Amino acid sequence: MVKIFGAIFRFVTNFVYSFFKLKKTKNQVAFISRQSETPSIDFKYLINELKTQYPQYDVVVLCKMIPSGLGGKIKYIGEMFRQMNALAQSKVVVLDGYCILASVLKHKKDLKIIQIWHALGAFKRFGRSILDKEGGKSSALADAMRMHKNYDLIAVSGEKCVPAFSEAFGQPADKFIPIGIPRMDCLTDDEMNKSIKNRVLAAYPSLGNGKRNILYVPTFRDNEEDIQNLRAHTEELASRVNYDDFNLIVKHHVVDTNKEEIYTSSHLNEQSGELFTGMDFMSVADAVITDYSSVIYEALLKNIPVYIFDFDGDKYIDERGFYIDFKNDIPAIFGETAFDICKSIENGDTADAEKINTFKNDYVNKRFDSITSVYGEIIDSLIKGTYDGKYNLSLIHI
Repeated sequence: MVKIFGAIFRFVTNFVYSFFKLKKTKNQVAFISRQSETPSIDFKYLINELKTQYPQYDVVVLCKMIPSGLGGKIKYIGEMFRQMNALAQSKVVVLDGYCILASVLKHKKDLKIIQIWHALGAFKRFGRSILDKEGGKSSALADAMRMHKNYDLIAVSGEKCVPAFSEAFGQPADKFIPIGIPRMDCLTDDEMNKSIKNRVLAAYPSLGNGKRNILYVPTFRDNEEDIQNLRAHTEELASRVNYDDFNLIVKHHVVDTNKEEIYTSSHLNEQSGELFTGMDFMSVADAVITDYSSVIYEALLKNIPVYIFDFDGDKYIDERGFYIDFKNDIPAIFGETAFDICKSIENGDTADAEKINTFKNDYVNKRFDSITSVYGEIIDSLIKGTYDGKYNLSLIHI
């Protein structure tokens, strides 16, 4: 049944797409995402690079999450038409996640698709690595929808990420460009971080009260039991913090509530909103607590100590799986209880410096002063038809 549905879907969408392909191709770059309703920091950096350094190219931005419920999905059809239009008229399309139409449609020969993904590093299994497993799609559906097909270049933040992404996307290693993603420029840009810090403190002045700021950024959970367990442990963490010396920022995952909660004097949160990302809050963070999130890589790149609150670690690892030995390879301090985590932070416990540096070189290696400008160069050469593959894995060391 799934195969039949997939065949019908591909036939109908490609038939509709054939009319869009009658339109003339432009010197255009399209950015397509269903990760959020607004452009990610990676997209923002790339868009600014193109508009300032390559103004001869048109830029189209389509960011729309697939709504829940049947009615929302029907409305999303309009967004799919807009995506078809962009795919048909662009010479380069940049994605930061799985885009159904980018994978299932038969495109013009001169269209190039770059997948930059939406996170640093690689440890939590995803995509084709978890087909037919908890948290993953069925292999029949993935094949029917041509999951992660049609990519010309795939960006990763370090060379050690390539085997994981190659498995997750079902793509050969020679398509990968281990040059990093633009958010790495933002994370290491002192002026940008100062600007973000000022905005955070303007919105939440209490975070500048002289105490150290702890940022807790848990990943999302898939089922109600795990969601309730996360909430209970978040409350436990909030009750364990020593508010004489610390403030606590809790930033929930965008798939969950996307809310932020600010605690400065007790376990009763004093302020909340949806103003900033977890990465934004790192501009004021002195310690980062997370679990199985790529936030680990972002914090390490900013030289912020990382603490892993793995109260459900064994269960999560058993159900989801990792590409690496999570508890041994991650350069962080682990704790199964809120008491352990808070005690480690109070004591100033941190991971071994040499282990941190080795991990960063393997997974978030910022080999260029401006990763964003390298992307501009790649996009420009793809449009001109002159890209020689020099940033691909097989040639980048030559």
